[in-house]
Amino acid sequence: MDRLLAIGDIHGCLTSLQLLIEKVQPTSEDLLVILGDVISRGPDTKGCIDLLIALEQDVPMVFLMGNHEEFMLDAHECEIACGSWMYFGGEETLLSYAPDYQSADIQNVPDSHWELIESFQDYFETDEEIFVHGMVEPDEPLDQQDSTAFRWLKFEDVQPHISGKQVICGHTSQKSGIPANLKHAICIDTNACRGGWLTCLDVKAEIAHQTNEESEYRILDMNSMTVMGDRETED
Repeated sequence: MDRLLAIGDIHGCLTSLQLLIEKVQPTSEDLLVILGDVISRGPDTKGCIDLLIALEQDVPMVFLMGNHEEFMLDAHECEIACGSWMYFGGEETLLSYAPDYQSADIQNVPDSHWELIESFQDYFETDEEIFVHGMVEPDEPLDQQDSTAFRWLKFEDVQPHISGKQVICGHTSQKSGIPANLKHAICIDTNACRGGWLTCLDVKAEIAHQTNEESEYRILDMNSMTVMGDRETED
């Protein structure tokens, strides 16, 4: 592959996602890992999933299961779970599927979207990295861990994994808008749905592309964690 790319929690932020894809321009020679929580909270879950389904036709992609996708799948199976989900992002998610945003009805979600979400996996490994939505238990092999950690474990007191691989995750919102980089682990949930940034990490180049709902774009140096520049200005 030319580039190994990872996008953090999108949370229905279509404006940010569209601009991020436009700037990063992933190709068939790259691998793009989506770290989960594509859905909920932001204004356009449907638009985000539509975009990713279209992008997958041309770009090799891996989708990871986030806790919000877990909520959505549970809601699809159980009416009581669906009622509870309305208080945790479900209403915003389902309104994006409704004509004129009038009614939050889970029946409006098309089969193609359910099929994609059901295909999301718990984690993804390369020779040097582990990608996951939440976090991993440091002292256990991945295949011996419960999926709860992969979807829910927070980026707190993070110890190196026994594999020696770098862990790249989302889930724990970095309210500063700057990824948390511990070298052995990086969190790229940068608060996209609450006025922060949506992050795409270029793993090998050690840079992060970021966009927001105000259509701003910047690049971070992952070693110094400083803004390298704004390509809008450079162009």
